[in-house]
Amino acid sequence: MSTMVSNVNALPARTWVRLGVNDTEFPAWEGRPAPYRGNVSAAELPAGVSVLEGPLPGAEPQTGMGRETADWVHANRNCGVRLRSAAGTHAEAPVLLRYRVDEDNPAVVDDNTVVAEENSEITVVMNYSGESGFHGGLTRLYAQKGAVIHLVQVQLLGDGCTHFDDVGAFAEDGAQIDVVQAELGAAAAFAGCRTRLAGYKSRLTMDSIYFGDRKRSLDFNYAADHTGKKTRSDIRMAGALLDESQKTFRGTINFLRGAKQAVGHESESNLLFSPKVRSRTAPLILCEEEDVDGQHAASTGKVGEDLLFYLMTRGLSETDAKKLLIEARFRPVTDKIPDAGIRDAVMDYVKGRLSGLESMG
Repeated sequence: MSTMVSNVNALPARTWVRLGVNDTEFPAWEGRPAPYRGNVSAAELPAGVSVLEGPLPGAEPQTGMGRETADWVHANRNCGVRLRSAAGTHAEAPVLLRYRVDEDNPAVVDDNTVVAEENSEITVVMNYSGESGFHGGLTRLYAQKGAVIHLVQVQLLGDGCTHFDDVGAFAEDGAQIDVVQAELGAAAAFAGCRTRLAGYKSRLTMDSIYFGDRKRSLDFNYAADHTGKKTRSDIRMAGALLDESQKTFRGTINFLRGAKQAVGHESESNLLFSPKVRSRTAPLILCEEEDVDGQHAASTGKVGEDLLFYLMTRGLSETDAKKLLIEARFRPVTDKIPDAGIRDAVMDYVKGRLSGLESMG
């Protein structure tokens, strides 16, 4: 059973209702989930990283999926971690967190916090797996002065799952936040990330890949709020759609007052392998400040016949050529996954799902 959560992945500036991109809703788990029985992290925390004690270091940041989603997680969480990297330390190894949806854990709702203290660096990798059930995750990131946070979220759930990943981040002077999301599974997947670049020369890099096949539904909302001077955001998305799958992507760069000489770039490219897919993109650049640089670009279309012909003359079948193009599209993002085992699992998962190309001709 499920209950609907509304006003999800809402655009900060609404457009025509008939376009169907202003917001959405998702079916959340009905009732309070049972405590999580799995072992989230089997390894010790790397040197310089410890459990965060006490209150959050600042106000809770806005998240990509919105207030209603964050409130739902707070009310229903059954697992999660709170991490801090000590000032001046650089964790050499990533923190690996594994959440699995299974018979013992049909609903996984994780509430996570990562605080990077001044001039520290931390990498956190979250891996979500399982065949059937529900997953909902909330992650808050606080990068203090000169700190760096690398967050990698890999979702390899089965067709019997509903899933969402919600991220909210805050960056102080000279801080850097790098987010990688690989949204490759689940029958219905929702993801959002909103970052406030409040500090001077703070920076966001957001890289996301998605894969849709059968009747899979994907919905994304990424936003960078620039308030500090000389801040920079780069939002990049790449994906492929097959069969009757559908995708909605909202990308917003918001130059607020005070963000002089800020730079924001967003781009999306996807490959379409069926005339029945549906791909919707809503790029926004909002501006309250002068002397800023905002750019967006999107490319959507079928694979070029000339390129396919070139690959086929090198001995590849049409299907293998299409598989190669998709793998090449994903490779720049998958290469950013620091754990070799998870990186290999992602590519094996994609290769297995690409068997659907056999029927596309």
